[in-house]
Amino acid sequence: MLRTDLFSEIADRILCLEKGHPIRVGVSGITSSGKTTLANELAEELRKRKIEVIRTSIDNFHNPKKIRYRQGKESPLGYYEDAHDYDSFKDKFLLPIGPGGNLHYQLKSFNLAADEYVFPDIKIANKDSIFIVDGTFLFKKDLYNLFDFRIFVETDFDIARKRGAKREQHTFGSYEKAEEMFLKRYHVASKLYLEQHLP
Repeated sequence: MLRTDLFSEIADRILCLEKGHPIRVGVSGITSSGKTTLANELAEELRKRKIEVIRTSIDNFHNPKKIRYRQGKESPLGYYEDAHDYDSFKDKFLLPIGPGGNLHYQLKSFNLAADEYVFPDIKIANKDSIFIVDGTFLFKKDLYNLFDFRIFVETDFDIARKRGAKREQHTFGSYEKAEEMFLKRYHVASKLYLEQHLP
């Protein structure tokens, strides 16, 4: 199947949903699987059809460093358990736009670069909007049912590691160090996600 045909089919399936509230689309996969790219392309396909699409990521709902790194900067458990602020993600974003929600939401709760909480203006959702969210651990069991449509990007770990190391080599100082972080931290955490939550 051509990539354009794939996105057209996914868009068709999403638009068949009738929920009475904004449709919450989750795009998950292991770290560096291609989630963001897929989510952006899907958003473009829907916008071509004159649908209002709002994009965000669970990475806009991080915890501060003192929580993220309390198990160590290279700890896979720390990444898996402590990276994201799931309470804010649910209470400020997913639940308000879901069944019975008041449609008042925010797309971000934390500025990662500044390591500080943010308090953006509250937005009001249109019931006909589609929200597309990407994130590594989106389909943990306590989040799974908060999405109306779920996409899991299945990617080989070796391919994802090489892609991620190339992308993050400047962050970690070299390709080799970035690759080591994927081996020791990110992809160990991703394997825990696959084993424990079967996304």
